[in-house]
Amino acid sequence: MTGIPGLGTAVATQDTPNPLEFHFVISDETARSFVETGMFVQVKQEDQLIIANVQSLHRTNRYFSSPDLIHGSSQGLTVHSVYPAERWDYLIAQTKVLGSYRDGLKFRSTKPILPGSKVEMVSKEILSRFLGIDTKGLNIGHIRQSSLKAKISMDRLLQKHLAILSISGGGKSYSTSVIIEEILLRDKKIGRPAVIMFDVHGEYRALQSLKNDSKFKDAKIERINAGKIKMALGHMNPSDFGRIFPSMSYPQKRELSQVLNLLKSSNKPITMDAIINSVINREMNPLIKEALLGWLNQLKHTYLFSNSETPDLENMIKPGKLVILDLAEITSLWIKQIIVHYFLSRLFDLRRRKIIAPVVSFIEEAHQFAPEMESSSSKSIIHTIAREGRKFLCSLVLISQRPVNLSTTALSQCNSHLIMRILNPHDLAYIGKTSEGITKSTLGMLTSLGVGEGLLVGEAVNYPIFVQIRKKLSSTAFDEALISSESIKYEYLQIEKKL
Repeated sequence: MTGIPGLGTAVATQDTPNPLEFHFVISDETARSFVETGMFVQVKQEDQLIIANVQSLHRTNRYFSSPDLIHGSSQGLTVHSVYPAERWDYLIAQTKVLGSYRDGLKFRSTKPILPGSKVEMVSKEILSRFLGIDTKGLNIGHIRQSSLKAKISMDRLLQKHLAILSISGGGKSYSTSVIIEEILLRDKKIGRPAVIMFDVHGEYRALQSLKNDSKFKDAKIERINAGKIKMALGHMNPSDFGRIFPSMSYPQKRELSQVLNLLKSSNKPITMDAIINSVINREMNPLIKEALLGWLNQLKHTYLFSNSETPDLENMIKPGKLVILDLAEITSLWIKQIIVHYFLSRLFDLRRRKIIAPVVSFIEEAHQFAPEMESSSSKSIIHTIAREGRKFLCSLVLISQRPVNLSTTALSQCNSHLIMRILNPHDLAYIGKTSEGITKSTLGMLTSLGVGEGLLVGEAVNYPIFVQIRKKLSSTAFDEALISSESIKYEYLQIEKKL
């Protein structure tokens, strides 16, 4: 911006300036090439600065807006020989007023600026304070239309839960990886929570490569493959079984409760076979016994239940450590929901009793585990943590490509949203209703975002900001394969078989 005294001049229109918006004209050629939508600007007004965001740009030229003049120029005369058309060209910017800034504090703007006021670019220092950027925060990239790094307070971003929303391929998994990297990079002196990732498709295996990076020398990463995951029956109660089998009646739960209590009091290992045998040998209504045995045998054949749990949460959830539960080998959504229910319930219970460190749980395909219109065993615990988790420092990050299918209860409790590219009109309308501070023009920009660009709104920042996510540090070995390159491999496989 060297050599540019200002971006433009505020003008009076029929409805502006008012306390909420103003327009300004950009005549200088250099400024015209510099100003773009999303840029932050300021106007000096008495003892304060009015901070605004450019919402739209409109270019106009008096010559080309007049049919008579255009017609006259077609009679053998050149435009520039008759009219100074290039001097009539100018840009009009429409802005939304965010607030005023005075003595290091931000206030709600209550007065319109003066027409004729000079509009300038906001300095990095003032913009940083005004938006709520934290110098010790998570560096997720940089703010678009600015050289300012998007260092977001970890407490503001995660403590009251975060939703990451995007179409498939819009960059939500990439952005999630960057946020996890930033948590693992934090110095232990400024606080770093434990992290657990429920990896539905195996997209986060590449994070294991960080163990070989010297920058992550203090971080610990452990991936648990689906075949090794075990749930301890001793940590389960009849209500857990009731959520897995919603049709279970009160008498059935009562009988199962008595069986479990007897097994726990015996101090013997609690296995699925032990529960089944206890039900077989117990006097009860034959219909209740038959139903319980049917459900218990169904759970037995998942091979997920044991006397002990893997991973052992009490010993594995540590500050600065990432635990990845890789569920990619499991095809049954019902089983995945059971796993998410069990481990989230355990984490919440351990945090309430302050047995483990503060923990952030990342849930991929969150709409599958807390669906809006359907029931699932995992939905209840997600709702519980969404409502109460912040009090116990047990946080959720819900990641979804179909926000309209994600539980309203869960999404409404996520006080910060990172929204990547969205195309579906139903999802856009839903986001407009559930995300705080999004205007109609901002909502329209979500369809044109590039991969790795996102809108951050809510508790994490004072005002919505567009962010360009930084390059991730983990290996790209497990990134999404391309159909063309993968097909070539099979072409050569066919050739080798023929030889």
